[in-house]
Amino acid sequence: MSPARQGAGLRLSKTQYLGGLQCEKALWLHRHRRDLASQPSPGLDAIFEQGAKVGRLAWRRFAGGTLIEADHLHAQDALAATEAAKRGGASILYEAAVAHDGVLVRPDILMRSGASWDLVEVKSSTEVKEVYLEDVAIQRYALNGAGFPIRKCFVMHVNNQYVRYGDIDPKEFFTLADLTDAAKALQKDIPARLARMGRILAAPSAPCVGIGAHCKKPYPCPFIDHCWKRIPEYSVFDLTRIRHEKAAILADKGILRVRDVPGDFPLTEAQELQVSVEKSRKPRIDKKALQKFLAEPVHPLYFLDFETIWPAIPPYDGLSPFQQIPFQASVHVQKAKDGPIEHFEYLGDAKSDPRPGLVEFLTSVIASKGNVVAYNAAFEGRCLKAMADAYPRSGAALRSIKARLWDLMIPFRDRLYVHPGFRGRYTIKLVLPAIVPGMTYKGLAIAEGGAASIAYMNLMDGKLPQAEAKATRDALAEYCGQDTLAMVKVLEHLRRQIEDR
Repeated sequence: MSPARQGAGLRLSKTQYLGGLQCEKALWLHRHRRDLASQPSPGLDAIFEQGAKVGRLAWRRFAGGTLIEADHLHAQDALAATEAAKRGGASILYEAAVAHDGVLVRPDILMRSGASWDLVEVKSSTEVKEVYLEDVAIQRYALNGAGFPIRKCFVMHVNNQYVRYGDIDPKEFFTLADLTDAAKALQKDIPARLARMGRILAAPSAPCVGIGAHCKKPYPCPFIDHCWKRIPEYSVFDLTRIRHEKAAILADKGILRVRDVPGDFPLTEAQELQVSVEKSRKPRIDKKALQKFLAEPVHPLYFLDFETIWPAIPPYDGLSPFQQIPFQASVHVQKAKDGPIEHFEYLGDAKSDPRPGLVEFLTSVIASKGNVVAYNAAFEGRCLKAMADAYPRSGAALRSIKARLWDLMIPFRDRLYVHPGFRGRYTIKLVLPAIVPGMTYKGLAIAEGGAASIAYMNLMDGKLPQAEAKATRDALAEYCGQDTLAMVKVLEHLRRQIEDR
């Protein structure tokens, strides 16, 4: 079959097919009203870039292949190049382009096996997810139909037990999972699915599909903002741990705001408290329990916050895939209650492993006595343990710091303090502006941890102009410092609550 014939009447890419399985409305919108999609977030772009890096490493696992370079905007060129490489006897193809029955697929790796081919789909995750079965199945369907008979189907994912020492070893870094039988079992459903998707795409308007869990699983939908536009920013879907089906009962009755939830609607204790606080617009404080909690910490206090990266491909020796690597720390120090506050900070140079310098910073700034205040201390605890294990000479000091962690999140997590501004959650990004007027993360160049990670990874790539790199480092310092100063102010506020009894 000629490349032109293969490409005739193309309707779907693999991504569109999988999206259609998730939501038929999204499938139609993607084809006819792409203008309604939200712009991809920097975090999503970072995920794609990380996936691309893992994909390039996968080529080294099966070296010597031919790359089909034409991108998705040049499908016909990619189809022609694939056919030429196949006829030329290429034994391994990277990102081949194949079309059949209206579907275009770009397999990560195809390898000849006699008269047949083996399909390898590369994923930058550490496990085989259910959605990968459909991913491999549609590729097998298209490949078989287009003259690439498939013998075996594999998903090659990241081996989270791998530890880097020296150059990355692709054979050890990846794990191959055989999905041949699972992919075969799904083949019978594909023709009917494609026919249905064809009818949906030919329709003059989008199918009627309500909002639901499918809006975020298995992948966040780019049309969420459009489909959820009637839902207020703080809605019944934000009730603590509420199942979507239960919140939908309220939404179907036109009850969307938390404050409008009727008193006879069955809720958990935590949900009832959330609704009550929203209706009254007044905080609920268990002052007796809060007083007991605030009696625990011993001065001097060290307010500690880490920022981390967790790259799929470990950049330094002794690290595993997706292992969290602290690259920055902020410490505010208060030696006595109501005493002055000192600030200390550390930021890696983005050229070498930041952990040795961070260990030296922590052990010099945090003394052997006094509590170490963190917000969600389990996170800081994991970072400290990992560094103690990696640097045994400083292990005792780091384990001492970990042992003295005191979690400022507890009164909010355990609902000793509930405020309408928290909106049923207890992240410091919501807690801070609600109880410390005038302090907020809005307006910061970097305003959340994911953005901080992306910023540091950009510094590590070494491609930023000098002025932009300096601005990025300044923004990182401001953000991390804000996190520990926020804890200082939150603790001051909590103390005032029990003093005002």
